[in-house]
Amino acid sequence: MVDGDEDDKISEDNVVEVVYDENNSHDKVGEQLEDELDTESVDMANTTFSQHTKGVFCIDVSKDEQYVISGGEDDCAYIWNSNKPDEFKKIEGHKDSVTQCGFSQNDKYFFTADMSGYLQMYELEKEVKIWEFEVGDIHWARWHPLVPILLVGADDGTVWMWKVPSFETKTIQLCNIGAVCSTFLSTNRHLAVGYLDGSVRVIDLKEGVATVSVDTHTEITCIAASKDDSLLVVGDTSAQLHVIASGKLIKTLSSPSGGEEGEDSVEDVVFHPSRNLLAASHVGGRVVLWDTALQKTRTVLEHSDGVIKSVWAGEHDRNLVTACLDGVIRVWDVDKVEIVTEVTGHTSSILDITLCSSFVVTSSEDTTVKIFKI
Repeated sequence: MVDGDEDDKISEDNVVEVVYDENNSHDKVGEQLEDELDTESVDMANTTFSQHTKGVFCIDVSKDEQYVISGGEDDCAYIWNSNKPDEFKKIEGHKDSVTQCGFSQNDKYFFTADMSGYLQMYELEKEVKIWEFEVGDIHWARWHPLVPILLVGADDGTVWMWKVPSFETKTIQLCNIGAVCSTFLSTNRHLAVGYLDGSVRVIDLKEGVATVSVDTHTEITCIAASKDDSLLVVGDTSAQLHVIASGKLIKTLSSPSGGEEGEDSVEDVVFHPSRNLLAASHVGGRVVLWDTALQKTRTVLEHSDGVIKSVWAGEHDRNLVTACLDGVIRVWDVDKVEIVTEVTGHTSSILDITLCSSFVVTSSEDTTVKIFKI
């Protein structure tokens, strides 16, 4: 019952004609409802860490999978319990976005580093800072795989090394161009480094000299080495891969077309641990699988948005886990070329991913770090 003035009464002026289209009215309503449901992704995360206030650029997980480090655009890092995310310690003091972090090979130490080159080192058990240093703008930082030595690639081309806990320092500068990416060879004594000018050098860390030097004449973005060190592959900003063997550039592989020109850089390259396969992740929305024995494309895994990183699920596994800018984790069967599962939860781009024995950890532009059991 309505009791109002004349403006509330129904008149011809406010009668709306409804036209029924018997051919597609129900179909269109159904399609609209499906579209709305599709846009609302289900949060499948088992754990969410939400202390960061801006995008989270980097993560690492301790070898016992008990602790997670995360660093972000909010100029700070956190170390927290993977089972109890409310148990955390905030790492302050950084002057810029924290883009690098990691646990030592024995889980005794962890470091955080920001874009300006300010580094901090902590003892994990005591959670106390034991060291800090500043080197200028950096591109990467990583632990030696076997011993507690921290390495950093600087924008001036210097590769820094510190032995922990004495912090004995060594520097290797073979050029004045930014050292943008690196990977260890199986000897663990040699480090392959890609530079901004397109050069690639394999450095003997003990002697401080380059045993291999190759120029790819391109803008390098990432680098990987095969398990037996027979191949080095670097990706570039023009969607190409450059293959180095026996100290020489032997081939340049052009990826199948896809994505806008200049917007399809190779973000990540990773060899399969036991098969002749290489996965190249493209920001244009594809992962190209290369047959490394035949040096040709095997297949292309199409994604709806850019792929920032791919991880093989196991040594003999045919599953590839991809982290995407649409916020979705996808698990692929590369032999069947089909998606096994899609894992949702993030509301913005995934920026880093780490695969553990029982779960996967991802960080995102949405300010969260999430743990998924997949």
